[in-house]
Amino acid sequence: MELEVGQVLWLRVRYKTNVVSEVAHPMLVAIIDIDEDKIEVIAIDKAKAKLAQLYSEANYFLDSENPKEKVIKQDSYAQLNNTLTIEYFPELTKYRKTRETLSKEKLDDLINDYKQYHRNNFIPDERKVHMSKDEIIKLNN
Repeated sequence: MELEVGQVLWLRVRYKTNVVSEVAHPMLVAIIDIDEDKIEVIAIDKAKAKLAQLYSEANYFLDSENPKEKVIKQDSYAQLNNTLTIEYFPELTKYRKTRETLSKEKLDDLINDYKQYHRNNFIPDERKVHMSKDEIIKLNN
């Protein structure tokens, strides 16, 4: 696979079983499962004007500085309370804006918090979404 954990894809996705994003959003590649031919992504959103979101345990703050990030341009938060998987296909790479990844320390902390959140919290079925190659292409062309 040409994708790497920590890279960001810009995609329109279904956040819930029946809720599709209006515009493309950054999706951080969190898990690559070669055996199952799928990736798991974490939705990222800008923190600006949404500071209340940072108080939720379901969100993880991502500082765009210290070190300066190349995959996010401003302070953001990662949404931990979804399970978004996508069928892997090589053309997913065209949805990257850069080959860079989130800095290692921030990425490791985020992935650990994401996994811990999923171990310790119930994720409702409506927030467990798997998208096929065909659905991704249809929503993102």
